[in-house]
Amino acid sequence: MGISYVIISIVMGLILTGVFGEGLRLGGAAVAAQGVDLTDIVGFLVVPFTAVVGLLITTPIYLLFVSDKNTGLLEYLLAVGMGQRDIFWGYLKASFLLSLVGIVPMLLLNLALESGGVVMALEVTGLGLGTALADVALVTVLMTAFSSMQRKPTGMNSPVGISIGIFIMLPELLLTAVLQSEIVWLDLALGVAVMIVSVFLLVSIDRLIVREKLLP
Repeated sequence: MGISYVIISIVMGLILTGVFGEGLRLGGAAVAAQGVDLTDIVGFLVVPFTAVVGLLITTPIYLLFVSDKNTGLLEYLLAVGMGQRDIFWGYLKASFLLSLVGIVPMLLLNLALESGGVVMALEVTGLGLGTALADVALVTVLMTAFSSMQRKPTGMNSPVGISIGIFIMLPELLLTAVLQSEIVWLDLALGVAVMIVSVFLLVSIDRLIVREKLLP
């Protein structure tokens, strides 16, 4: 998809972080005078935004998996002694590394603009990194596994899957405004749950996906 796609994802993440961070800093004091604390409502929105950018920027990994399967590269990797889990873990590591390219700048910018104090800044940074990587892990394993199960895998399924995943995350965005500071517990629970499911799928991949499914 080219380096331009990665750059666009990074710029989008920085704009989202900058707009909400600067808006919170400038408008927080004025709104607080009316009894509304924007820090709790807007400050944690960077957590789901970070996950969204992490998912978008890793889309080329799923397309690469489809291409590698169709060209016979996965068959070659199996022939040289790699197992299904080794192959899936390789693409998962690539997703982690690529997602960090978009996630880290967002979290650093959020730290610079954070007006809710050091404690909140650390909470948001930790939750943003943890939930984003958990989401990336789950979607990477699911999309690569789904592509391997198809008789003729195509790259279009990956953007569709990412779009569905982002749509499912919308309730978390709305709950942030309702739960305010208590959203930290929901974010933490979601991150842990998603990571547990991701690890289980990756460990079980040898049983879930037979070797023949990785052949072109």
